[in-house]
Formats: sequence, C-alpha cells, structure tokens
Amino acid sequence: MDKIKLPRYLRAKRLAGGLAYFWERPTWARPPAEKHGRACPVDSEALDTDLPVAIGKAELLNAALDDWRNGVEGKVAEGTVAALFGWYRGHVRFTEASHRTREDYREMMTHVEAVQLKTTTFGQRRAAEVNASHADALYRLLVKQRGDRQGAYCMQVCRRVWNEAIRAKKVKDPNPFARMGIKMKAKKGNRANTRVEYNRFREEARKQGFQSMATAAAISFEILRRVSDVFGYVNEPGDEERGFFWEDYQPGVQIAMRQGKTGDSQIIPLRGDPDPESDDPEVRDLGARLYPELEAELARMKRGRGHIVINEQTGKRYTESQATWRWRAIRDAAGLHDGFTMTGNRHGGATELGDAGVYDIRPVSGHRTLQQTATYNKATQEKARSAGTARQRHIAERARKEKDRP
Repeated sequence: MDKIKLPRYLRAKRLAGGLAYFWERPTWARPPAEKHGRACPVDSEALDTDLPVAIGKAELLNAALDDWRNGVEGKVAEGTVAALFGWYRGHVRFTEASHRTREDYREMMTHVEAVQLKTTTFGQRRAAEVNASHADALYRLLVKQRGDRQGAYCMQVCRRVWNEAIRAKKVKDPNPFARMGIKMKAKKGNRANTRVEYNRFREEARKQGFQSMATAAAISFEILRRVSDVFGYVNEPGDEERGFFWEDYQPGVQIAMRQGKTGDSQIIPLRGDPDPESDDPEVRDLGARLYPELEAELARMKRGRGHIVINEQTGKRYTESQATWRWRAIRDAAGLHDGFTMTGNRHGGATELGDAGVYDIRPVSGHRTLQQTATYNKATQEKARSAGTARQRHIAERARKEKDRP
C-alpha cells in the first residue's frame, strides 16, 4: 500500500484515543508577520481524527495561506471583520499606541479572524451582522482554544475596535462586545518583590558576571522605573533616546531618565538636604545619599558613553527576549520563585515607599510625564528628595528593629 503524502503543515499526533491530525501554521506566518498589509487569516488548529477529512481541511487552510502570502485579492472583502480590523490598524488610536500594544493587538485580531466557523472563518463574517450572541460564542471558542486570559484580551480588543467603528459609522450601535461581564484583568496583579529577594538577585547576577542585570534591578527597585525604560528597548525609531544614559548621571548629585521620543528628562536627586546637626561631615555639608544601593551598582560598572544597561554578551542594549531569558536564569540560580518578576521590583520599591509614609510616589516613579519648566522641575525634585529621605529613614529604622529583635 502506497504511503499517503500529507499536505503541507498537516501533522499527525498519537493521542490516547489514537491518531489525530493538526494543521500547524508555519513560524514565518505567525504574528506580527503581515503580507500586503494583512495578518495571516488562518491559525493552527486541530482538524480531525479521520485522515481524509483532515486532508480536505488542511488543503483549504493551505490555499488560504497561499492566497495571503501571494496577495491574491490583496484587499479583503469589504464589510467583513477582517476588513474592519484592517481599517483599525490604520486608525490613529492604533498607530499612536506603543509598539508592545500594537503587537499584542495584532496578535489578538489574528486569533479572532482565524476562528473557524461551520463554513467560513470569523474574519470573513460581515462585521455589521455580528451581534451579542456571536460575541458570546466567539469568546467561548477562544477560551477553549487559548485560555481565559487570551480569550478575555481578544474580547477587549474587539470592543475597542467596535467602539471606534461605531464612532466612524462603519457599524451600528450597540457594541456587541460591550458589557459581556468578562473580567479583563488577571485575578492577581504583579507581586511586589521584597528587598531581601532583590538583594539575593543582585548578588547572583554579579556572581554570574552580569553586572548589567544587577544595575537594572537597582534602577527598577530604587527609583521605580518601568522595565522597558530600564533596558531602553529599541522597538521602533525614536526609542534610541529612551532610558538611562551615563551622560545624565552625576554621582552623588542626580540621575535623569529620558522620556521616550520627546527626549524630555525626569531628574531624580541622589542626596537629601544637608543636615547641620549630623556627626557625618558629608551628610552635614552635602546631605545623605538617598539611593546608596543604586549608586553602589553603578560604581561597579565601567563608566562609558551611551545607555547604561548594556548586555555584556553583545555590547548592545538588551532585546526584550534577551532580558527576559537572562532574568529568569539568574532568578532560578538564586533560588527565587517564579513570582519574582522584573515588574515586581518596581512594585516592591513602591511598596517600600508606601510603608515609609510616602503616598504620592509620582515625583519618583514618573507615572506622569513632567513638563520642562524650571518652577515645576524644582518643585518635583524637592518632592522626590523628601520621598527618598523618608524611605532611607524607614529602611534604617527597619534594620534597627531587626537587629534588636531577640
């Protein structure tokens, strides 16, 4: 008997009940890949346990894949969900979003388009005909295929697209994806890392020869910076100016962070006010250092020019995947649990400030972009100085209590 040649991307897997067949989308077609302005309209899926049926479905999927790759009918059918998504990708609300948000939205829209219905895909359904019942059924299918969190995220993206489409009179109100009763956020937020964990991570990073990761952790924990700003990820033109640069660091005086494409800087003072009554001459004349752990990590690095956090293995800034992989490797070697995340350092530092009685952390964390006027900067720096001083008092008091504990 001749061996049956399977269509491209059709794979057989042996399960408990016997053979089952799956169509696996090739890696080059996965998000954020686009051809002729469109994301791939088909996604990996389980086909059937019956080989002839699976072959028939796989051939249809391959035909759709080829049409997309070759630009056959480069424009999707007008009025379809796929066409609506294409319109939204050109909308100012989408184009002005961050690189990460755009990538996530593209991926979710691709998942929605690719959902297989009885005779077509959801992307080929007419957008104006989508109602609340369709939205509920779509959500159940996506949860089954991709889990609760991605299913909810897909509905969130659809709701956003339909909101803009209603305003542009491309579809009619009401929005079928509104008021679905879905919790769009994860049940648990980011866990706050403790200072003990943070110290252990930095020690392990230095031990492994990745001072850059110890410094990155310190920037995030001590002055509450976002991960993307700490590493200065370069995802699109303009990102090169974002982050922390040696030129903006004056030891024992201040450090500045450049705010994205604008190049504006937020300045963080590194010393408190001088204390004439202190026994320490340095504190008496210059003020106490507010972020000694951060400055200690910076002092361990070789000062150069350009961005501070540089991958020792490449001599360049970390990519997001490189930083994530290296972080996890150090975390695991340090014996820290999975809940110890990069984002958790920022939360840990913010929690520590809160414990010190500082409730408005914006002057330190930069949650809102600062306007570059002398008066506003002066007021902000004074608030940041007060916050840092209160935090150091809290740390010292906590250390004293732990020392006195029997």
